[in-house]
Amino acid sequence: MSHALLADLGGTNARFALVPLNTYQPQEIVVFACKEFASFFEAAAKYLATASLSESEISVVVLAIAGPVNQKVIQFSNNPWTFTKEEVDSFFGANRRVALLNDYDAMGHAMEVLTPKDYIQVGTGDDIDKSAPAWVIGPGTGLGVACVVPQQNANIVLPGEGGHVDVASCTPQEDFILNFLRKRHRRVSAERVLSGMGLENIYEALAKQNGQNIRLTAEEIGEASKKEDPLALAALEQFFVYLGRVVGDLVLSVESRGGVFIVGGIIPRYIELFGFSGFRQAMRDKGRMSDFVGKIPTFVVTAEHPGLIGCANYASYLAAEPS
Repeated sequence: MSHALLADLGGTNARFALVPLNTYQPQEIVVFACKEFASFFEAAAKYLATASLSESEISVVVLAIAGPVNQKVIQFSNNPWTFTKEEVDSFFGANRRVALLNDYDAMGHAMEVLTPKDYIQVGTGDDIDKSAPAWVIGPGTGLGVACVVPQQNANIVLPGEGGHVDVASCTPQEDFILNFLRKRHRRVSAERVLSGMGLENIYEALAKQNGQNIRLTAEEIGEASKKEDPLALAALEQFFVYLGRVVGDLVLSVESRGGVFIVGGIIPRYIELFGFSGFRQAMRDKGRMSDFVGKIPTFVVTAEHPGLIGCANYASYLAAEPS
């Protein structure tokens, strides 16, 4: 049986896996820290050296990349690795089909094969139509966004760099955070508040508002929240509210009656706090369009490695294409 090699390459971690073609559960998953390797090729070589299959048993390679893939030189948004499509083709050999996807393109393809056991609903929106467009959004090392348009065969996934849109300010506290961050970055994008770095930025700004000069890592903020530290809890609550604001804007941009699916490494970690947060209220806080937005359901994807699942799904389409 022929197999696909899958890789989900982010700003922090590189996830590798193998999967038999036309199946969707990745096998032999290994997660490497990107900083431990000088290049993608070093990481790929290490994975292949320990995999149970020989390279001759791999006919398809699908890479999901945290950054634009329609460039001559592929550069990551939060990772110093660079390479070209030609270098990837050369590394794996001309007899293999190779595809480079934006990481949220891969997430979009995962939506075709995920089942209700792979996500949980947050809020009460009930206007869902599985034939209608859906959004996928995920705060992690960065902020990824993609729109998924269902089709009879492969979904159309409209990738982009939606994490770099401007972030809005709707409260005095958000005014303070925005002004604080503008002094450092001039322009404040959504990713500046909706990512691991973004959570750190929010915490630092709220500390400054309270007359303190403190910056913790995202992990330290999470640990502090478990001890019910008020500043850490306030930072997380503001983080969830920002996510609601951005999701609401997405729904206004494309009437996504297929729902909004939240992925990434942060929200599932705090799912209980998230469920009781101001996320949904912030999402529907769109003035005259509040009812329109409020009907759209939102889900948190709890499946492990949805990016690899999406790569596996795409590999099946790639393998079926005529030579």
